[in-house]
Amino acid sequence: MATTTNTTVLHPGYGFLRSLVRTYKSARKPIETMQESMARFQGTYAVNLGMMRVIATQDPGLIEHVLKNNHRNYQKSSIQTDYLGRFLGRGLLTANGDYWLKQRRLIQPGFHMDKIQALYAIMENTVSRFLTNFPVGTIDIYPLMHRLAFDMVIDTLFNVDVPAEKRTQLGNFISEVQEFVIKDVRQPYNRWWFRLSGEMGANLKKAEGAREVIRFLIRQRTASNTKHNDLLDMLLDARYEDNGEPMTEIQVIDEILILLIAGHETTANALSWSLYLLAHNREELLNLRNATAGLTLHEVAVNPALSAVIKESMRLYPPAWISDRVALEDDVYNNYVIPKGTVVVSFYYGLHRDPKHWHAAQTFLPARFLGEGEKSTKKIFYPFGAGPRLCIGNNFAMAEMCIFLQAFLKQYDVHPGNAAPVIRPLVTLRPDRVELRIQNV
Repeated sequence: MATTTNTTVLHPGYGFLRSLVRTYKSARKPIETMQESMARFQGTYAVNLGMMRVIATQDPGLIEHVLKNNHRNYQKSSIQTDYLGRFLGRGLLTANGDYWLKQRRLIQPGFHMDKIQALYAIMENTVSRFLTNFPVGTIDIYPLMHRLAFDMVIDTLFNVDVPAEKRTQLGNFISEVQEFVIKDVRQPYNRWWFRLSGEMGANLKKAEGAREVIRFLIRQRTASNTKHNDLLDMLLDARYEDNGEPMTEIQVIDEILILLIAGHETTANALSWSLYLLAHNREELLNLRNATAGLTLHEVAVNPALSAVIKESMRLYPPAWISDRVALEDDVYNNYVIPKGTVVVSFYYGLHRDPKHWHAAQTFLPARFLGEGEKSTKKIFYPFGAGPRLCIGNNFAMAEMCIFLQAFLKQYDVHPGNAAPVIRPLVTLRPDRVELRIQNV
């Protein structure tokens, strides 16, 4: 529990009918709709959907309370577990409770910094291959970053030549199924039609096809009895501390699907916006290029200047701009009651741009994440979540993005394109089109 409990009241917000109306509006413009409500209710408001009560917040204290201080009272909602789990199985992203904790303890050592360092060379080779035929001229950057991020996660998972048709099958699964899941989440009133029309069944079939590809790669690895120092080796070698047993094949497949989804879309978003922001802030770009010249691979992967640019990009355009938790029991925060079963939605996009907490909140200022300045962002910046469910691949993601960004700036220059970006807010904040002018340095 938090703070005083002399009186407890429900958070202000919308009644049932108004909540229904705003649900339809939110399906079209989720970020704008939430921003309006945050401004009206000073950063936290309730939504009454009859059988479900929602509290949305950009209050850093409440977010910290839910994700860290009283995290045992909160778990992921069925949106993240049941709906996404239908396609991805039961992995770190879609599990709750004791099973999640068991998996987290099993897999966490594979993402320690010393283990990730062994993957730097694979990341560097992937980036080098990707930049070999990088197009110049005015281009839409997001599809290219999407392809790079996919290649990066595939290469670090399977440090072998994955057949082109199997890469394509996995890539199509990620793109197509994720689009459907987003639509399913945002349009719950159409779920009956998704089932009746066969769209649900078709996407479940695609998911099974992806599982078959991964099953093939796993069995190929185990049959060869060779080591490749990649993430697949880590998953196959991991042993539960209570019985010394490895994961089953199904469990390994589930965790790989999670890594494919979570480790690729968010990276593509962050890199697209990083290049966009650097293109529109010429002095920052030149400073970054000068500051990172002549570094070794290991220095690049943890370079503060590169990290600061990426973090500032994720502040302004957080790839995971929202998350939710469900209260397992009644709770109280600052005299407001959070009844059992309430879904608490953390609105990171709003918090990251809140002028109450950020100087020049709408301005691209990477220096705020350098030196002592970064300490002040600790409880108001959530690029990878927080608490026990902090993204397990946060150090991995930062390393691969730093390695790419330094290599790109060494080889290419970037300027604003002919068109301003169009933001298409989905489950992740993704640029629909960001045109940039690319030329050789």
